[in-house]
Amino acid sequence: MNLDIVTFGCAMVIAYTWLGYAMILWIVRTGGAREVHRAEALPSATILIAAHDEESQIESKLENCLALDYPEEKIEVMVVSDGSTDDTERIVERFARDDSRVRLLRTNGRVGKSNAQNLGVKEAQGEILFMTDAGSLLERNTLRLLAADLTDPKVGLVTATLELKDSGNAISKGQGIYWRYELFIRQVESDLGLLATGSGVAMAMKKSLIRPLDSMYGEDCIVPLDVRLAGYRVLHNSHARVYDSMPHSAGGELRARIRMTARNWTGTLSRIPILNPFRYPGTAFALISHKLLRWLTPVFLVILFVAAIYGASNGSREYQLLFGAQLLFYVSACVGWVLFRTRRSPGLFGFPFSFCLANIGFLGGLWTVVRKRKIIAYNNLKSPAPVTPVDDVGR
Repeated sequence: MNLDIVTFGCAMVIAYTWLGYAMILWIVRTGGAREVHRAEALPSATILIAAHDEESQIESKLENCLALDYPEEKIEVMVVSDGSTDDTERIVERFARDDSRVRLLRTNGRVGKSNAQNLGVKEAQGEILFMTDAGSLLERNTLRLLAADLTDPKVGLVTATLELKDSGNAISKGQGIYWRYELFIRQVESDLGLLATGSGVAMAMKKSLIRPLDSMYGEDCIVPLDVRLAGYRVLHNSHARVYDSMPHSAGGELRARIRMTARNWTGTLSRIPILNPFRYPGTAFALISHKLLRWLTPVFLVILFVAAIYGASNGSREYQLLFGAQLLFYVSACVGWVLFRTRRSPGLFGFPFSFCLANIGFLGGLWTVVRKRKIIAYNNLKSPAPVTPVDDVGR
């Protein structure tokens, strides 16, 4: 194959994935966003929290949920303890004794997050379900805003804006820029009716649309896909906010990226019909451009780097410049890593470092999928126990 074609093709795919796609969406949205038709009456809601050993956070989470601006008679807060061995369950029991809106379910041993969520979905009494984590906090109007969107008969799922706390290091600063870019794309896709993804700690959906979750997939990937396959819209609400923390270490960010990429690959490929451009033209276009090509970026980067080395070794001035530019970028990433390791401010070097770290995670996730490893729960559980409620406190 012609080296110039390979080089140009890889460069164009990378440019389209990270710049061109966003520009196309922005241009198309200038023609107007699709309307959402909201009703006045709010549906009953269940806040579902799957928790394992969350004694340090569960109290503040429950206080936060109970303080939400939502009709008291229409809300329940359900905590599914996934084999917790600390004081998580005792804290929830105390809340359940004082407030009938709080319920505690216990799984029969450690079963993994998805299986714990399945139990919660089965027992939930609300018309809509809000999935969130123990470590995240909601603004008072978040649930009300999401529930209002779900009163539109054509809307099946709404994801809130997840705000990640900045710890001030290279990881958080670089990921902060990446996350703001991601939120922009999600909002535009939502406005155009193309969105098919969500944030697992900040998703509300109509309970009737939820299928049992397979433990090898993440709810943030598979539930929005199922909602789209059922013919309903997925929305992103920029005014509904949920706050959480991002990993503070390069290792933590890398592990999270690998896990997330692997689960999203397997989840998306398990719903292969949605990638059919003839049946779902808009959604297929968005998923391929927004997700699949982004996860494949490290493959194109490697090919581009190898092509530059080969062309430069043959004396091509253009390829020597291309190789030099790439080498400078990767050296900058290494400098950012060294500065981060020595706890010094990486400055501008933090951005290439974070970009490379993310793409190493994408590559690791892809390799995990190729090797057919199943990432099941919080810590890669491989043999989940049967999911049965041991008891129900606060019913």
